Amino acid sequence: MTVLYFALQALFWAPFLIRGQLDRASGSHRDGATAHADPRATMLVWAHVGAFACLYGGAGWAVWRGGEAVLPLSVQLLAVPVMLASTWSMIRVLVVFRSWRLRAVLTEAHELCTEGPFSVVRHPIYTGLVLVGVATLLVTPNVATVAGFVLNLIVGDLRARAEERLLLAAFGERYAAYMARTKRFLPGVY
Repeated sequence: MTVLYFALQALFWAPFLIRGQLDRASGSHRDGATAHADPRATMLVWAHVGAFACLYGGAGWAVWRGGEAVLPLSVQLLAVPVMLASTWSMIRVLVVFRSWRLRAVLTEAHELCTEGPFSVVRHPIYTGLVLVGVATLLVTPNVATVAGFVLNLIVGDLRARAEERLLLAAFGERYAAYMARTKRFLPGVY
């Protein structure tokens, strides 16, 4: 199961790497002067990196210990559709989201995206990252993966709120109306 899990993890992250390379090649990552930025943006990205280091450190620790199954294989296999759904969502996000950035920074050319997965939730990328954490917990539950998952939830929420402040400042009533009709992470719930 662990080989399949790590292959699915690589599949999940591949669209980000491909999109980053395409953006650098086209120069679209330099699409104007910064119009709005959250002063904590870089710190929040590093906090998210730390959460994933904890999550993946826990997964690696479980494999290093011999990968003994804590949960039944039938439960672990639930990670497969979770990862595949999350990967498909990320591909769709990165296809429709023309203004994607790693940090909460809006340039003059930023476009508000409300289509594709953004028509379902305001922050489908963070939802996808949470699903990656769920899959990791299903395959390698331990103290480190639980801590990484919880940190991922907290930091994802902080990053989403920071982005929402910037988007409200940039797009005003248009973004407020979008917020009123879509939830942050989980359709119809939160």
